[in-house]
Formats: sequence, structure tokens, C-alpha cells
Amino acid sequence: MKKIVSFVLSLAFAGSTFAQMSGYSSSSYSEGTALGSNETLTADGIALGNAVKLRGYIDTRLSLVSVDKDANSTVTSDKEDISAGADLDFLIDLSPVTAEVHLNVSEDNGSDLLEQAFGRYSFNQDLHLTFGRQETVLGYEGDESTDLFAVTRGFTNFDVDHDGNSSTPMHNVKASRRNNYVDGIRLSYNNGLFGVVFGIHDTYGYGNNSDLDDGMAIDLAASVMFFPGLEAQLGFANENGSGDDDTQAVNGWIEWTPGDLTLAMEFDSISYDNNTDLFDFMLLGNYRFSDFFAATLRYSHMNFDSGSADFDSNKFTIAALLSITQNFDINFEYSHTARDSADMNEFYVQGLITY
Repeated sequence: MKKIVSFVLSLAFAGSTFAQMSGYSSSSYSEGTALGSNETLTADGIALGNAVKLRGYIDTRLSLVSVDKDANSTVTSDKEDISAGADLDFLIDLSPVTAEVHLNVSEDNGSDLLEQAFGRYSFNQDLHLTFGRQETVLGYEGDESTDLFAVTRGFTNFDVDHDGNSSTPMHNVKASRRNNYVDGIRLSYNNGLFGVVFGIHDTYGYGNNSDLDDGMAIDLAASVMFFPGLEAQLGFANENGSGDDDTQAVNGWIEWTPGDLTLAMEFDSISYDNNTDLFDFMLLGNYRFSDFFAATLRYSHMNFDSGSADFDSNKFTIAALLSITQNFDINFEYSHTARDSADMNEFYVQGLITY
């Protein structure tokens, strides 16, 4: 109870302190597709001189997790936790050269302060070459808390919370392949209606290797804005690691945003080494009732098959999103995850301050 009271007080203090700060807000709706575009030029932020803008957020959340499991399950136990993190993005415009540096401080990433650091050379307004540390391109949900329609992401992370004995091959499968950061180069094209990206990078994005010397990966993604509000993306990734450690991933999603309603569907099909496969899909609906209130319903399913072991996970989520001011949101989420040998109930309260 003391943790809950202190969390509520901290939210109130943060909201009153930062409510008047000028900032940015993210939106899933766009007149054109974003894949392959130079978003450094169009992003909002606080001007730090003529060539540099600053944007970011502070994410504070209360987590209450209850787990009902059998004797063989290794899923995370019950917990009550308060966590906080901060994100700082520096956007640099020295056209035709632009660059971004993303820093994140949180309990989850430990000493890994640097998220992204890349430069971009624009041959023209549509064609770009980027180089450095960047986020992987496959996946519907973005890497920032401000990109989500709920407090948590849609898919269970089998790499951390899984069923069965810890010696199963599932420990060697990175189901968290989205929203990872990789080192390499990327050629991209975007004319507003069509976007395509081709990248060559190290192998930490989709498989299990973590060093450029251990192998090489490519990813290719294309997106189409059929008309304003209806967008689809399809992508493929291949990682050739050391020895026989290969991974092939296919990801696709479609989003329809008729006004205040957002409907989305996403799927993944991933083949790892040693006859290991992972398939998942997600259905999401979000409706903004007013400038103050929005709600999200989401369902996601994951199936892991290693030949000798087969595991399933089903996650149901409902979220209420409250925009207290332009720069201060309070979000609530309840999620129920059913696995083969455990059920998990999660409740979150999040305070999100953007600037």
C-alpha cells in the first residue's frame, strides 16, 4: 500500500511540474507511410539551436503481477513493483546529412545507455543511406513507450517468461526479436505512398548471435499506403550466424485508421536453427472517444515448436488511456496471459510525460 500511495503522489507531482512543457505527441495516423522516410526532419521537439532538437519522455509505472502456475513452470512469480525510466533523443539536421542519438535510462537496460546512434545521407527527399546503430525494421509496435496503444507490448517474451523446464531449447530462442538495436547500414526509399528498406547489419536483431564477427544479417521491408488511413507492411529477415545458427523471419501487418478508430493485425513466422519454429499473430482495436480518453482491446497468440516441445501463449489486454494534458498521460492496463502450465494476471498504472 505504501508503494501505491507513493506512486500516486509522484504522478501528481510530475503532472503539475511538466504539464506546461512544450513537447510532442505520437500518433499512429499519417497521410503517408513512414517506412524509409527521413523522420528526423519532420519530428517535433525542443529546439536546441538551429540544427538540434530534443525530444523524450519519462515513464513511471506501477506493476502488479499475479501468477497461477503448476510445479513444473518457471514463469515469473508474483510481484509488486514501481519502476521509472527516461528517454532522450537528440535530432540533428545538417542537411543533406542528418543524425539521431537516442539515450535511455531504466532498470531494464542496466548500463546500456545508448539505444540508437546513426547518421543519414539523403541523396534527395526520397532516397537515403543510414549507417550506425538502429532499430530493427520488422514489427508493428515501435520501440518507445509513446508508440504503444497500451502500457505493455502485444507479445509475451518467451525468452524471459516461459513454461517448462529451463533446459528446454526455448531458452535459446529470442522471441523478443522486435525492437532490438543493430549495427550496420541501411538503404531506404520513401515517396509517401510507398516505402522500402534494405539493411545489412550484425546478427542481434532476430536470432541468437550478438556480434558482427559471428555472422551477418539482412532485412528487407516494404510498406504501402493504399489511401490515407490504410497501410500495410511486409518484411523478411535472414541471419547467418556462426556454424549452423541461422534464422529466417517473415513479418507482416496491416493498419486501418478510419477517423478515431484504429484496427490492426500483425503476424510473424520465424524459423530458427535445430528445427525450431515460432508463429504468432496479434489483433488490436483502439478508439479515441475524445481528446481526453481512448481505449484499447488487444489479443495476441504465440506458438513455439522445437520438435520435442510445443508451447502456446494467449494474451488478452484491455487498456484505458487518459490524456491529462498535451504532455502528461495516465494509462491503465489489465492483461491476462494463459500458457500451458501457468496463467498470469497483470495490472499496470503508467504516468507518461513527454517533452
